[in-house]
Amino acid sequence: MYYSWAEINLNAFRHNVETVRKLIPKNCQLLLPLKANAYGHGLEATAKAAFEFGIDWLGLATCKEALEIRSYVPNANILVLGPSEPDDVRVLSIHNITPVLVDLENARAMNESARHNGMPLQAHIKIDTGMGRVGFRYDKFEDIYAATQLSHIKITGIMTHLSMADHPDSRLTIDQQARFQEVLLYLFKRGITIPLRHMEASGAVLNIDNSGYNMVRPGILVYGGYPVGEAEKQKLHGASLEPMLTWKTRVTQVKKVPKGQTVGYNAAFVTERETYIATLEVGYGDGYRRILSNRSFVLIRGKRYPVRGMISMDQTTVELGPEDPEVRPGDEVVLLGRQGEGEITVQEMAEWMETITYEVYTSISARVERRYMFNGNQLYNFVFSNFGLMAVSTFLN
Repeated sequence: MYYSWAEINLNAFRHNVETVRKLIPKNCQLLLPLKANAYGHGLEATAKAAFEFGIDWLGLATCKEALEIRSYVPNANILVLGPSEPDDVRVLSIHNITPVLVDLENARAMNESARHNGMPLQAHIKIDTGMGRVGFRYDKFEDIYAATQLSHIKITGIMTHLSMADHPDSRLTIDQQARFQEVLLYLFKRGITIPLRHMEASGAVLNIDNSGYNMVRPGILVYGGYPVGEAEKQKLHGASLEPMLTWKTRVTQVKKVPKGQTVGYNAAFVTERETYIATLEVGYGDGYRRILSNRSFVLIRGKRYPVRGMISMDQTTVELGPEDPEVRPGDEVVLLGRQGEGEITVQEMAEWMETITYEVYTSISARVERRYMFNGNQLYNFVFSNFGLMAVSTFLN
């Protein structure tokens, strides 16, 4: 029985962490967002490897996600990037997880819960400087100040999020930076200096000077992708990133079909010649989206072959051509990544899907097995030591 799987290269992960470190000031801390199953890379192993490779903070979208990884990384700094509720305060305090306060009402409710439970809490303040989502409005100075004066919450960080960081010269980006500085100056004049100040995700790390802040939050860069496209590579100043994830499956059948043969549901493709069709064990149930039908390519034996017909829930068909191919059932197929001299990049797949690189990774479903590779071997379980990441189970033969 064949199925699709994703190989996660932890050597590439370590390389990307080191590369991003070189792009930021030496005193700048690094937070890795692990939202959405670590951008599709698998939460447990990615969290453990991130801690092992010296990531300073791990960022999760929800309290539930944060609690899940606390058992994996008992000593890591964890920040919940989305809103938390007063009911979360007890578990946040017990497990030493830092929430984000998004407005004064939220902050006061969280403080009252902390007082009631007798459990002081550390938190960051989120400032909405122009994204229009959660956060204190940048011009509500008195509310922001009031949040720093709560009895049972210690403010250890302040943050904002840039909506157009890929366009550093845009009016909005310039305005957002200025608004955040106004907030920091307002607090400073009142004797308040908050230890951690951060606003930069991947696009901003590449495009904006970080000299005024001491933490960054790059996600897609660390996973080996780019916020916009291949053009972003030139901003790495000679460095390079390595994609962590390669998505694979196998050929299940190869057969010759006549000219005029319909392929897949709704006769979405009709052969124009006698040709060979290969069926692959992957489909939209795995996250190989229907929008890729008749527009994407795969790699088999290092050669590109076009997807033909409508992608099914569990199967996909590709055209091999009119000559008797070397491709046989059981051959490895690369859907995303490198095989031999060929490569299908996440940027390329994002264009086929008419979306962004982030969605490509996070679309890969949970039923796709994640296999973690380190120094060319598959790891099964992880232990930590001062000497690096090790496997405690057997390697693949």
